[in-house]
Amino acid sequence: MIRELLHAYGSNLRRQFAHDRLNTLGSSEAGRCARASAFAKLEVPPDPDFVEGWGAALRGSVIEDSFWVPGLRANLPPGATLLYAGEEQQTFVDGFLSATPDGLIVGVARDCLSDLGVPDIGQTSLLLDCKSIDPRANLRQPKPEHVFQMHVGMGLVRRATDHQPEYAILSYIDASFWDHITEFPVRFDPRVYDAAIERARSIMAATDPGDLAPEGKIAGGGECRYCAWGQQCVGTTLASMPPGGARLGANAAAELKSLRDAERALAASAEATEYTRAATQEAIKQFLRTAGVRGHKGDNWSVQWTVTKGRQSIDQAALLEAAADAGIQIDEFKKEGKPAERLTVT
Repeated sequence: MIRELLHAYGSNLRRQFAHDRLNTLGSSEAGRCARASAFAKLEVPPDPDFVEGWGAALRGSVIEDSFWVPGLRANLPPGATLLYAGEEQQTFVDGFLSATPDGLIVGVARDCLSDLGVPDIGQTSLLLDCKSIDPRANLRQPKPEHVFQMHVGMGLVRRATDHQPEYAILSYIDASFWDHITEFPVRFDPRVYDAAIERARSIMAATDPGDLAPEGKIAGGGECRYCAWGQQCVGTTLASMPPGGARLGANAAAELKSLRDAERALAASAEATEYTRAATQEAIKQFLRTAGVRGHKGDNWSVQWTVTKGRQSIDQAALLEAAADAGIQIDEFKKEGKPAERLTVT
């Protein structure tokens, strides 16, 4: 009961933007899969079985509005001013590219990031971005899409205002323990900003998502697990496959052979890397055996060799046998999976 009440409430607490986000590629979208962005900008309805989660976005808004912004305003260094934050947030636009930064501090000391290894930020302004993060996340370095977002934000602020920040700071707040805050400085690179301008232009000009690369899949599929158009993306790829039957000419075959050779070389390199890593791990285990220890913790590093519980699984053979003994016909419970594409290179 309570869950349903909270779901009904939370799903209606989406942040509203005065700027029509369908007209531009936002900085938080710029680093996502190009094909997924095209689906969104073309207002293609999500997959029928897609259920959009709202918890992470709401978590971020609550932390930013109730903790991050008031915390900054209450403790700014003398002479510093917080702009474009909270209710004063502004959306900056350059052609098809836009950004709504979490804030900009002006009037800060140029050595304000010295604790993060930046002795001089070059200006007296600093772009800010607040991210709430799952405590299980690996934060040895900032997420590339967030770094890309910061370049876009700095570029748009530099273009639209008199402020010329050369650095931004990414603040990751642990979603469980708000006092655990990890920060990374990001230095503005105009080449990245120019690339973002071109990327926004190509995505916003697309009339068919299939014309753009499925970057989520190329990157390993992590983004695909949460994509609202995952099934349609696969369908788009399948629909673009030629019927077959035709043969390549000599020149085209040579070009394809060159691509094939490059893929095989990369595959061999990846296999070698995995083998080298596995061999090194075995060497570590042998060292621990010889030393008679299970691990060691040093300064900023550790090695631990532990026993983990086996994963529970269903004994399918026994299940089928039990079903047959009970006279249960399992055919009616079978279903065919969704079609997929496969490329075989030998």
